[in-house]
Amino acid sequence: MVKISPKQIPTLFSASLGLAELGKLKLYSKRAYKMQEKLLLSLMKKNKSTVYGKENNFKDVHSVEDYQKIVPLTYYEDYADYVQRMMKGEKGLITNAYYRRFAASSGSTGKAKIIPLSAKSEWVCQCFGFSAPVGSAFNYFRKQGRLMPPQKGLNTAEIGCEKLESGKTVSCISSVPLLNLKPLVPIFASSPKELQFVDDDTKMDSHYLKLRFALMKKDISYLTTIFITTLESMFFYMEENWEMLCNDIEKGIINPDIECPPEMRAKLEKRLKPDSKRAEELRKEFRKGFDCSPIVPRIWPNISWMFGMGTGAVAIYQKKLQRYLGNIPTHYLGYAASEALMAVPLELDSFEYVMLPHNGFYEFRPVDSDDYDNLLTIKDLEVGKEYEVILTNTSGFYRYRIEDVIRVTGFYNELPKITFCYRLNQVANISGEKMTQMAFDYIVNGMSEKLNELFVGYSIYADHNTSPGHYVLLIETAKQHEKSLEKEYAKLFEDLLCENNPSAKPAFQNGSLGHCEVKFLRHGTYDDYRQMLKDRGANLNQVKPVKLIDNEERKNFFFSHIIEE
Repeated sequence: MVKISPKQIPTLFSASLGLAELGKLKLYSKRAYKMQEKLLLSLMKKNKSTVYGKENNFKDVHSVEDYQKIVPLTYYEDYADYVQRMMKGEKGLITNAYYRRFAASSGSTGKAKIIPLSAKSEWVCQCFGFSAPVGSAFNYFRKQGRLMPPQKGLNTAEIGCEKLESGKTVSCISSVPLLNLKPLVPIFASSPKELQFVDDDTKMDSHYLKLRFALMKKDISYLTTIFITTLESMFFYMEENWEMLCNDIEKGIINPDIECPPEMRAKLEKRLKPDSKRAEELRKEFRKGFDCSPIVPRIWPNISWMFGMGTGAVAIYQKKLQRYLGNIPTHYLGYAASEALMAVPLELDSFEYVMLPHNGFYEFRPVDSDDYDNLLTIKDLEVGKEYEVILTNTSGFYRYRIEDVIRVTGFYNELPKITFCYRLNQVANISGEKMTQMAFDYIVNGMSEKLNELFVGYSIYADHNTSPGHYVLLIETAKQHEKSLEKEYAKLFEDLLCENNPSAKPAFQNGSLGHCEVKFLRHGTYDDYRQMLKDRGANLNQVKPVKLIDNEERKNFFFSHIIEE
């Protein structure tokens, strides 16, 4: 019999909830299309008396075919006015469902979108955004014949929540699980509540403060983040500043040069005491360097797994994280938007996500077709093909064009397994080559391998102002380089572009596509960009890497950070 310690009880309780939901999903998968039909007709029946339901004749919808003929495709603008009225407390506009929260998008491309979050959608987010990953990890360890260790983790997320006059709250959807578990967070997170639950306008050096409290603990057993880019950035900061962190642990202080609100600093310092033993343990490992072996298992011997979104635009960062982590098993959370959590992995180290048939009704347009009059449902999908997703969620958005593209990688009984590819509005095209974000990720990753160096981040600008137009690759490299190397990098970028896009080489040859440029960015550029977004109210948990420079604000920011002669 395996002996269970009291410290493992919270972990096992959370794992049991996650395993129960994964078990339900297995049952759902065997009758997925019937569940989709039932959910859709239930939404029509429950919401036919709403303002939107009356305007769009929900009462006449008795089948999927009826729905597709009667109810129009929509964008966020079709709901914006209703949402503003809902935030003031008005009911019966787009949904009759009970809700207590609104989810906010990142605001990284303009004003943040606000999405109602039904109680059902919130519960699904709670179960599959928190408990299911723990359940998947529990299964992973059980297959290895061992019990999941007690969970104490480094959590990079900052959880903000705004209360409205109506009594409802606004937060990013990724904050929901921890908001519901706020009193319990100190049990499983290394950071004090003051660092986890902050106002959106709180100015503090998050990397330092979260590392400061995590590094002083030797029993860290897992890592969690919203996007793995944040974790990679944090460990890069640790590599650059480990001496300061160790000195502060030895002295039992928060460094006076670190930005932290005075009231918060006073509370945090009460939790600290000098620890020369731990500081010396850390120095011993840091002095060995970061390339001899992964640093994280050396400073936290109990580290066993991590979870965070690592698909689509951020997948390239997983390889960079391996330098710090090694090959620790990872749960990639799933495919989600502020409108809904739509698909989840069933196990660790999987980029295949199984769609959730009970959290939305899904329609699909093959990307090689412009036909929106004959959209497909989950029973019509084919493995290997890419589709635009049209979502009807449980919170009042109907036939909503998220403008995401997914690829079907297989099936889990009747449920499609998918992976996120790119956003429709994030495709660069100068002379017919139609470059996707995934293609640029692949090319830049190839550059990193051939050059044997790490890139902190990259962005692409399609410059149509030259004749012919050309691509500019802006890179923040881990090591600073002489500007003279930009031409060498540009040639490699262009060579790989030709290798990976059959339309590119002829375009270069016939003069319809100009030669590529590479520009080196100043150290800290991507951190500066994130801070700029935070200063204007964006929630950093939702900010995705800027891969395509597609507006003037981004262009002005990144081009102003290019290293000059």
